[in-house]
Amino acid sequence: MPGDRPPRRYGGGMAAEIRPDPETGDWHIVAPGRAARPSDHAEPADGRCPFCPGNEALTPPEVLRHPAAPQPWRVRVFPNRYAVVGPAAGPAADGGARAATGAHEVVVESPRHDAELRTARPGDVLAVLAAMRDRCRALAAAGPAAIVVFRNHGVAAGTSLRHPHSQIVALDDAPPGLVRRWDNARRHFDGTGRCLHDDLAAAERAAGTRVVHDAGGVLVYQPRAAGVPHETVLLPDDRSPGLAGASDDALAAVAGVLPGVLAGLAAVRDDPAYNLVVHAGPVRDGTARDWYRWHVGLYPRLTRRAGLEIATGLSVNPAAPEQTAPELRRAVLAASTTTGP
Repeated sequence: MPGDRPPRRYGGGMAAEIRPDPETGDWHIVAPGRAARPSDHAEPADGRCPFCPGNEALTPPEVLRHPAAPQPWRVRVFPNRYAVVGPAAGPAADGGARAATGAHEVVVESPRHDAELRTARPGDVLAVLAAMRDRCRALAAAGPAAIVVFRNHGVAAGTSLRHPHSQIVALDDAPPGLVRRWDNARRHFDGTGRCLHDDLAAAERAAGTRVVHDAGGVLVYQPRAAGVPHETVLLPDDRSPGLAGASDDALAAVAGVLPGVLAGLAAVRDDPAYNLVVHAGPVRDGTARDWYRWHVGLYPRLTRRAGLEIATGLSVNPAAPEQTAPELRRAVLAASTTTGP
């Protein structure tokens, strides 16, 4: 009987390495051990999930638990056994490849196997964000180039385990895509004396049509150059370039609006797969506070990359944000009216 099988231990894997593409300049992490990740999307919550209460021994030792008392817990954080980066190792053999070094952690967002972020209480979301901030601070002490916080929802977005969780990856080397993002923000500041995200917020407020929500210390909008339908930005009123320095007020503001945004997206697009990313500036650059503000990016998986996108690097968005933002705005308002504060 499926329910008689022993719990699956969460672990295994091989060392990963960064391999630069000599033609594009992009980096690719080759991580064969990731193929061994467990998957439970076709299975019920029958006590075998390594993230469920009672199965804590199936994960690596935790680095954070909230609250600190052993039981019950609301949030747990531990190293990812199927990490895309790992401790420093010797140089790889050829082609400019090198070890993919850093740290990779899992944030279990709830003890409930079937919990949904879109229906979570703001206090529960705040507990998750606070745990992420604590771990970003701890990881930043080691001096990585970048810290990336993200959440995958749905198989199409890369989720392997259904139990709600996020991930934190500290990278010792900043990939070209991150460097380009930072360079654009830095050049804008050098040319104007203003933070790029301040100017983007002002432009979106002036245009109005792409604004989804603007209250309580956070601006939610769909960017003019959205790469996918319903791409959405949550920009809190906070000057920190990264989550490690985020204020309590900023975390509370995001926690208050994020479930409603996700509930609205689920209503208008039938709960699509999505990736949620916390965009942050470089860890090692003390000037980043002047020219970068941390923010959350929501990327629904509503389209697929086809030949043109692969050949050129272009994104083809079949839905204008001027059309989708009002749709999401109405859905978010309806969700807040239904659920209340």
